[in-house]
Amino acid sequence: MSGQKNIMQECFVCKKDLSQSQNKSFNTRTNLPVCEECKGTEEEKKAEKEALDSLAEGFICGCI
Repeated sequence: MSGQKNIMQECFVCKKDLSQSQNKSFNTRTNLPVCEECKGTEEEKKAEKEALDSLAEGFICGCI
């Protein structure tokens, strides 16, 4: 289990390790950590859209 990645300790945009970083912040829509280099960039917006789009994968309700 020690080899398992923790998504809350890496930038969700560039996948940089943030476990030792004091300056990480969180994306307001996804609540995932983002590094200072990626914060506010087009890459963050793309990663945010991909993260939100993938939330419904595999969770299709038959009533709609």
